[in-house]
Amino acid sequence: MRLVRKKSIYLLMISFLASCATPNPVIRLTPHETKTTWENGKEFTSYIKDGYIVHCAYHGTTDTYLVFDVEVINTTDNDFLVSPEKIVMYTDSGRWDPVKNQVVYNNFPIFAADPEFEILKNDLALSQLKASQKNHVATSVALGTLTLPVLVATASADARDAQQHAITRTEIAAAAAETTLNFADYSQEMNNIRSEFIYSLTDAWINNSLRKTTVSKNESVRGLVYFKRFDLTKCKDLRVDVPIGENSFISFSYKVNLYYPSSQNANPAYK
Repeated sequence: MRLVRKKSIYLLMISFLASCATPNPVIRLTPHETKTTWENGKEFTSYIKDGYIVHCAYHGTTDTYLVFDVEVINTTDNDFLVSPEKIVMYTDSGRWDPVKNQVVYNNFPIFAADPEFEILKNDLALSQLKASQKNHVATSVALGTLTLPVLVATASADARDAQQHAITRTEIAAAAAETTLNFADYSQEMNNIRSEFIYSLTDAWINNSLRKTTVSKNESVRGLVYFKRFDLTKCKDLRVDVPIGENSFISFSYKVNLYYPSSQNANPAYK
């Protein structure tokens, strides 16, 4: 019996170790262009074409987005509308085609997020949250009004039975009313936390992102551009196309570098 128990513990330990999560690689993007400039730790590539100058640098990754720092400068005589949602990304990720005996790359564009749409979504979420909060308050007040009289009436009826204790039921009634109020307080606190979170997200979109802007001659606009994050471990290269003028782009090419955490190597290797 003892041997069986030890064997079970041993198998359980093996199962636990096998299921341990491995750390994800740390991702960095480096431009293919060798003529670059640096600003606050970000490596910018700059190109000029058709009277437009565009600076672009990899800013970082979050759980949700792949982020770039982009500035567009207009030196032409025409006004130009910078629309971040029209900035597109292409990757080299694809699948192996046994017929062509080569990798078929994914050429579908990945469009950047639209800050105006994200701000609208957050405002709608706040509106819904406020309505939900009012409904919770109204329901809690109604429950508090109904619960106490009903339980007190039941306690009074039970008091005529020698085996019942009226004071206990009264205490239960009071506790029930207090629980209802506590639930309302908890619901209020959770809604406050959600509201603060949405406000912070909205503030980031308003103040940090590249916003839709009309730039005239010698004017510029700069901000962060957000692409939905995908599995970068399957990519070696990607390209960001920034629209300029009519049906024209300035392209920025990047190499995807993956750093794997290692206790034996202080300088993890590139992918």
